[in-house]
Amino acid sequence: MTTEPARYIQEFFAGYPTFDYDLSAPFFDEFQRLKKVSHFNKPQWERARDGLRAAMVKQFNAMYGTNADDLESWQLLCSALGMDPVPNDIQTCRRKLQSTHVNLVDFVEAPMSGKPVRTFRSQQGLSTYTKTTEKFFPRRDVNAGSLLGCLLRQILNPPPTRGKARRARIGATN
Repeated sequence: MTTEPARYIQEFFAGYPTFDYDLSAPFFDEFQRLKKVSHFNKPQWERARDGLRAAMVKQFNAMYGTNADDLESWQLLCSALGMDPVPNDIQTCRRKLQSTHVNLVDFVEAPMSGKPVRTFRSQQGLSTYTKTTEKFFPRRDVNAGSLLGCLLRQILNPPPTRGKARRARIGATN
């Protein structure tokens, strides 16, 4: 896994040499600023959006790995989400992560921003947040590994919450 926390994100912004990318700002905010100052037409906007999405997937893969059979990758995910103690086996990691709902744009951005990752009690809470902030992570990408697929959630049409929503961890919101 990479020690360069923003390599692919930086490479994306380097494709816009007239844009003064602020490394200290959240990359999604910078992308919104790029969109505003560049006055993209629709095809340009779609190309830029797709480029950022591909960069986010590559960044996730570089940070956490791609192999769902790799215990170290699972443990990195659990640790990044504040789980303590970190489980010692893949099955326990997977079970804990299945009940954890996190915006993946924020998750990829967290090591760069230093901000803690916000978790949600339900897919519906995550869905509401994602739609409000427009921080959509691509569901399908040729570079996505099997590990990433384990964290993807239904955002546009989340399943109804059955009974009481379980807290993914202490501090979960919505």
